[in-house]
Amino acid sequence: MPNLFTAAISQHLEIIAKRLVTCLHAVGATELWNDFAPNLSSPGNLVLHVTGNLNQYVLKTLGNKKIYRERDKEFCDKPGTNLETLTEMLETTISECISVVNSLDNERLSQTYRVQGLQYSGYGILIHATEHLSHHTGQFIWFCKYLFNADIDLFKGRDLNVQ
Repeated sequence: MPNLFTAAISQHLEIIAKRLVTCLHAVGATELWNDFAPNLSSPGNLVLHVTGNLNQYVLKTLGNKKIYRERDKEFCDKPGTNLETLTEMLETTISECISVVNSLDNERLSQTYRVQGLQYSGYGILIHATEHLSHHTGQFIWFCKYLFNADIDLFKGRDLNVQ
C-alpha cells in the first residue's frame, strides 16, 4: 500500500515519462539517434540513459530485479531501435518502477542501500531517481524547443493562472 511519499513519487514518474514521450515524438524517428553536438547525446541515447538509471536505482536496488547496467554504452551505442520500441521500453520501465515504488513500506524506505559507490536510504534512491529523470527530461524539452522549434505544450487546455 503506497504511503503519501511513494504515491507522490509514482505520480511524478508517470507525469515526467509522459513529457519525455511527448518530446520523443516531437523529435521523430529520423533524428532519434543523431548526436547534435560533441557533448550532446542523441535523443535515443538519452532514453537509454534514463531507463538505465531507473533500472539500476529502482528496479535492481529496491525491486531486486537482476539487471546488469553498462552505463557508458548508454551514451555511445546506436542500436537503431525505432521510436515505437524505444517509447515502449521507457513506458515499461516506468510502469515497473511504479509497481516497485508502490510496494515499498517504511521499513524498506528507511534501509540503507549502496548504488554506484554511494549510500542512500530507500527514500534517497527514489528522490535521486525522480530528480535524475526530471533533470534529463527538462534538458530534452529545452533541446526540442531549441533545435526543432517544437511546440511542447505540456499543459494544453489547462489554465495555469488559477490560484
